[in-house]
Amino acid sequence: MRYFIIFLLVLLASVSLFFPLAMFAGEIVETGVLLLILLAAFIISLLFYIIDLLKKR
Repeated sequence: MRYFIIFLLVLLASVSLFFPLAMFAGEIVETGVLLLILLAAFIISLLFYIIDLLKKR
């Protein structure tokens, strides 16, 4: 649950930061930016999970 919340927080922060960019760009750029935001949020939450696993060892 903790990593899901981290994922949502990163996703929300990224969307709020890149929203002005999506307003000025076309739909193609908007779709690409949203996919990059989803990928980045997933990778960041995965890194937190890996760090937590390494701490437990």
